[in-house]
Amino acid sequence: MANLPAAVVGHLQALALAGRAIAWLRIDDTLALAEAGGDLEAYGLGAVQPGTAVSEQAPFLEGLLPLVETPWEMPSVEVGRGRVADLHFWTGDGGPSDGDTWVLLLEVTPERNAAQRMQQKAYDMTLAQEREAVLNRRLEEANAALQAAQAELERWNRTLEERVATQLEEIGRISRLKRFLAPSLAELIVSSGDESILQSHRRDIAALFCDLRGFTAFSETAEPEEVLELLHNYHATLVPLIQSFEGTLDRFAGDGLMVFFNDPLPCPNPAERAVRLAVGMREAMARLFDDWQRRGHAIGFGVGIAQGFATLGQIGFENRFDYSAIGTVVNTAARLSDIAADGEILVTSRVAGAVSAFTELVDMGLLTIKGLSRPIAVSSVAGLTKVHPVHAALGR
Repeated sequence: MANLPAAVVGHLQALALAGRAIAWLRIDDTLALAEAGGDLEAYGLGAVQPGTAVSEQAPFLEGLLPLVETPWEMPSVEVGRGRVADLHFWTGDGGPSDGDTWVLLLEVTPERNAAQRMQQKAYDMTLAQEREAVLNRRLEEANAALQAAQAELERWNRTLEERVATQLEEIGRISRLKRFLAPSLAELIVSSGDESILQSHRRDIAALFCDLRGFTAFSETAEPEEVLELLHNYHATLVPLIQSFEGTLDRFAGDGLMVFFNDPLPCPNPAERAVRLAVGMREAMARLFDDWQRRGHAIGFGVGIAQGFATLGQIGFENRFDYSAIGTVVNTAARLSDIAADGEILVTSRVAGAVSAFTELVDMGLLTIKGLSRPIAVSSVAGLTKVHPVHAALGR
């Protein structure tokens, strides 16, 4: 904007920032808050105190500091009070506080809400049939039980209201858990009555990210109905696969999708499950994209997988929560997905070592990954060399 008049630049800035909450934090080298300003109250940060550890006052920064690179941006972070902000990090201001870290919060709540509305429509279309099937199955079971228990009809009538209420409550709990768990795992947690495993904790997980190639260009030229149709077919294809491998579905983010293994219920082979799921996804998406390519749309698919420790737990509030993972392993898997070519499954060296006995791997060498301070060894999964006997029996 160097050649624009100052009045034009100022007006553009006013348009871009109109109605948005902007706040900033300055953090010293001990990770204590040095000072803060802007619209702090909008993010629930009105009571922050300088001199106190910033992670105790701004929980959304936990695990993000100290910086591994600067400047750095983390988009669309749930900050507080229903606000979503892009977080901009940088170090140094050329003054006495040159070694401090600055954090700028720029609200993007309207954009997040608009994206969520579109994603929710596609997600609801995917789950509607499943929810209807669950309800129909339970209603059929209840009807069969009534026909087989004529002798207990009087007692059943007295307790019918209580039973229906209990069943509806259970269906509601299962439906909420099915947002991120396989149906069998969701039903196990509900039947046990113990949801403490969903509380915040650390665990070694295998994280899988995948997204579509060419989706942005497709969205710019396609009609909204076509975009929703593609997302619906995409989710309808992958969600049953994820559930069959008992993966935990973290979230949908537009055309992106995150799954992890070994949490909330542990499994002995998280890396193997993640790689086998990725190969199954690649094969399923290739069949789906044949139809879209015949319509003239160049759509592709890429996957990234990493394994390591992460912090996991529920994020949100009652009746509206997600179960998510935070940590370097998640960021690494996401970055690998970003750089994966169409049809490519990129994995870290730890994952490659865990699956080398049954996969054909191509060594990609050391790659520099955005957000990581050091290059990492990466391999590409060309295919499976043999099928695990348990998976073969299950038809996987």
